[in-house]
Amino acid sequence: MKFLPIVLSAAGLLPTALAFSSAAPPLPSFPSLGDSFKIVKQPCDECSAVVVEATAVQDGVSVYIALDSDSYGHTSRPGNGGIRLLNYDSTESAIDDAVRLAKGMTRKHDMFRTGFSGAKVVVKSDHEDLSVIERKELMQNVASALHAFEGGMYTGCDLNTSDIDMDHLVEATNDKYVLAGRNSLVDTNVATASSVIGSILGTVEAMEGSRDISDLTFTVQGCGKVGSTVAKELVRLGAKHVQTCDLYPKAAEIKGCTAIQDWSGTSCNFLVPCANSLAITEEVATNFPEGIKYCVGATNSPFANEKAKEIFDKRGIMHIPESISSAGAILADSVEWSNIELYQTVEPPKMYGWIRDISSEKASDLAAHANQEPLDVSSNLKNVVPSREGVPVGKDFEKWIEDNSSNTETLIVGGGLAGTATAFSLAEKGVRSTLVEQGSSLAPPTASSNGDSRMYRKMYSSEFFSKMQAQALERWADVEKKSGTELLQENGLLFYGEDIGETVEGSVLGAKQVMDKLNLPHTFYATGDEIADAYPALESCRGKPYSGVCEESAGHIRASKACEAMAKGAGDKCNVKLNSKIVSLNYQSEGGKVVAVTENGETITADNALISCGPWTNSVLKSAKLPQLNLDIWQVQWAHYEVDSDIAASIPQAFHFRKENNIDGGLYYVFPSSATESIENGGKSFVKVGVDYPTGDSLSDMKSFDYEGSEEVLELIDGWVKEHLPTVGERFNSYCHPYTMTEDSYFVMDKVADNVAIFSGGSGRAFKFGPLLGDCMASLLTGEEPPIDLAPFSASRALISSAVNVGIPTYLDSL
Repeated sequence: MKFLPIVLSAAGLLPTALAFSSAAPPLPSFPSLGDSFKIVKQPCDECSAVVVEATAVQDGVSVYIALDSDSYGHTSRPGNGGIRLLNYDSTESAIDDAVRLAKGMTRKHDMFRTGFSGAKVVVKSDHEDLSVIERKELMQNVASALHAFEGGMYTGCDLNTSDIDMDHLVEATNDKYVLAGRNSLVDTNVATASSVIGSILGTVEAMEGSRDISDLTFTVQGCGKVGSTVAKELVRLGAKHVQTCDLYPKAAEIKGCTAIQDWSGTSCNFLVPCANSLAITEEVATNFPEGIKYCVGATNSPFANEKAKEIFDKRGIMHIPESISSAGAILADSVEWSNIELYQTVEPPKMYGWIRDISSEKASDLAAHANQEPLDVSSNLKNVVPSREGVPVGKDFEKWIEDNSSNTETLIVGGGLAGTATAFSLAEKGVRSTLVEQGSSLAPPTASSNGDSRMYRKMYSSEFFSKMQAQALERWADVEKKSGTELLQENGLLFYGEDIGETVEGSVLGAKQVMDKLNLPHTFYATGDEIADAYPALESCRGKPYSGVCEESAGHIRASKACEAMAKGAGDKCNVKLNSKIVSLNYQSEGGKVVAVTENGETITADNALISCGPWTNSVLKSAKLPQLNLDIWQVQWAHYEVDSDIAASIPQAFHFRKENNIDGGLYYVFPSSATESIENGGKSFVKVGVDYPTGDSLSDMKSFDYEGSEEVLELIDGWVKEHLPTVGERFNSYCHPYTMTEDSYFVMDKVADNVAIFSGGSGRAFKFGPLLGDCMASLLTGEEPPIDLAPFSASRALISSAVNVGIPTYLDSL
């Protein structure tokens, strides 16, 4: 076998935090290199880098390792940078790339005082097909170089190297000099994405006064492991629009995003480069569409040259350098180097949250020092770079965990109806709670509690639910009084249609029977003609074999406003945390406590917990290692239709029952124009029309939920409107929301562990009972007597416990 050179290159700086280039200091002797290594590039005024050549034992392979000349030979501040494998066109281009990347690594390390200096390993392959390279042998060659540096160089993954390569390297170095997340769940790609997200949020906060990104359109260029993570997180954080682009179009197909083909020609407010270096050329910078305000990403050296960057600066585009925005992996390295035990045992979201926080603070500080002027960013870098003297940033992580930990009496997971109602009820009892909601608001647009309106009614085919509504109305009055918000509007409710038997919403004749039995005021219409006479807008009922029953005291609840009002009514007894997703929940912690970790890295310790997150229920149960429930998720659609104001007053709140026909589930409803306050009407009126049957098959989780819904179902709704409300105009918009359903349409209200209660399976009928349900859940958490019989809502009933169907222990067995 032919022996070929491996070259290690080091890019160096003076030991000052005020500049990123300078004349190079004299090189120390490095006797451990021996005869197998030689310095092929000395530092000079133009480039303070050392390039060291070692021996490679493969044909067509050379390895170049770049070391900062200031750390070369000094183990107190070792070099750090990953191993990159590429088919370079020449030795010179490979060495130049190693030097460029190592200098960039020094900028990152200096920016955060990681305790490292910059370095890079570049492997030049003469083979276009990189799969022909013997990876284990290559890593053994790199290990020889690392041993020769005696702790002066640490490395890990980079482009075209993998965890398997790092396993080979760890073995060859005897578990030394490799920082690659070994024996840890921390993913360095997610760590890098966290620094990008943190820098984005810090930039927006500095420039616009808040972290709200709901008015911004993003383009993520490059959808590999880092870019795809960034895109998903921007969607979760409520970005107005996230566009994705990749050389491989399939990679850009990310849920919630819009795949585009031309990133440089498509308008956006925020460019997020996460792909190849040097992509923003002078031409791209000049011709990028108007409207762009920011450029922050993961790409090392995103600009082709200084002129391209200057063009962006002069256009007023705020760019936060990658020494801040792409530093996530080296920040994780700093922790791994300084506290390996913590690194190997920490829950990854804590690491990602810390990286996000310090990146955000650094980006915000830089923009502030530059007085929000892009042209002044470079000259102000020195103002945010700490001295190299001091404790490495990785040693701050443990304190950050402590500072981002809190205690409460009850943890509430989910900020929809049940969560906010429980917070309200607990507050009345003097119990403190922390409510965690993954969306950007209470009852966010992605959840079933969101919207203008939900019906309230005593008109049920079940006496039990009818009596529940009477109790709930008293509690709704308490919420209105304490919050100072009007939530309920009485406008009557008409059930009408064919006799099709009982449905998820009951039936006309079943409701009449209960109303008669409970002596509740109502009006009965025996024929379609009587309905048409009473409601001119429903003239289409004439001549049809319909009957109807109307409860004049029914009405609608302002849904989203109600969730906000209940949280407001809870006052300072409830701490609401938005944009906070629970990623782990341990209900068996020391002292019987519940300990949860959020996606932002926060740790919340509570005496007990309520899981009330609708269609995400089973994912939280899974994270807690609790048995999951037999729940179905329906995709349920509705829309707004324009109507003349003089006609709108004649359209009642109504529920129409008709026979199923293929995908048409037969259940339709209409809300009056007074229930559509969220629409900017411009003097126009709108009614809300929807269906109470699912689009397509029911789902078991939210991974494939389609918020666009089905055009076929929308056409059915359009057809129903034309048939039953012919005076109503065209469809204005449409929505698709998740309904969490149980097989028997009864909710789940129960304890699933001694310190964990659950509400789920609202089945499209829960909202009207809101505060009463909160009282029920509060009673489970406090051990008090519930206001109603909870036996019908047991999590152990055969139709709900997934254990019955999949052969796992039941809740009763597991308690």
